Amino acid sequence: MERFFFEGKEYSSHKNETVLDCLLRNGVKVTNSCKSGVCHSCLLKSTSSPDEISQKGLSQSKKEGGFFLSCQQKALSGLEVFMPDSSLLFVEGEVTSQVRITDTVVILKVRTLGDYPFKAGQFTNIIRHDGVCRSYSIASQTGERELEFHIRKVAGGELSNWLYEKDLTNQKIKLSEPLGECCLNDEMTGKDLLLIGVGTGLAPLYGVLKDSLVKQKMGAVKLFHGGLTAESLYMVETLKTIERDFDFFSYHPVFLNGKEKEGYIKGNLVDLIKELSFDKKNTVVMICGDPSLVKNLKQAVFLSGVPSKSILSDPFISQIPR
Repeated sequence: MERFFFEGKEYSSHKNETVLDCLLRNGVKVTNSCKSGVCHSCLLKSTSSPDEISQKGLSQSKKEGGFFLSCQQKALSGLEVFMPDSSLLFVEGEVTSQVRITDTVVILKVRTLGDYPFKAGQFTNIIRHDGVCRSYSIASQTGERELEFHIRKVAGGELSNWLYEKDLTNQKIKLSEPLGECCLNDEMTGKDLLLIGVGTGLAPLYGVLKDSLVKQKMGAVKLFHGGLTAESLYMVETLKTIERDFDFFSYHPVFLNGKEKEGYIKGNLVDLIKELSFDKKNTVVMICGDPSLVKNLKQAVFLSGVPSKSILSDPFISQIPR
């Protein structure tokens, strides 16, 4: 049994238990979401020396400041742990718009009340006043002050149902720092761009698309958006309008079940991408959405000849719906 201190109080851990799990088991509220070391929502601070794995992915300044991921840090004897000042981790935002565009999807817009440098395609954690937290991709163009989120209401999802159903206009929420590398960079200049999204996996790709339209430094840009039915797809007319206005952009809405529909492609998205003809050596591929489908799509793209370094995807994984 290991014993460590949190805010000066001693806690006893089970074998191989993490700091986060031990604190949660003892009724201590610690903001958390993925429990896999990706979302960074469970950051705590220590005057001791955290394990290297618990600081993986953190900035050098955070490492030097003693920050660590409590979901990755084993609860070891002698560890001194503290709750960090939330102002160092979160930026406050105000909900400016909440539009329910389908029976399950709401587009939420949040105006940040402080500096919030991000790149289109990154994700952040939305934190409710009671600490309930979930990762969502940013659908805004780089540099915009108002952040756009596409949120799907999940059965049993505590936060997603709250964001969809409650009237949140003018309410305050907290946002963590932006994370993720599914965004454009200078090394991609001149390359073609293949964007593949499933469901609300469209969100980060929509932000990346807007960046590419403004910068116009990419080659051909293709967007495939997949859903179970034609009705489950959203922003169809917006994307068709963009397709008409920019000749280097093509949009392909894909659905699996239901009757054929003009202007849509009926079929399996993975099979469709396997058969797709494009310049494998000069294309950057971004894939976002359901983790299992993303995995299958990444495999299909890689086996088709695209180098792994040119395949990017949303890295965060949701925990059990809350």
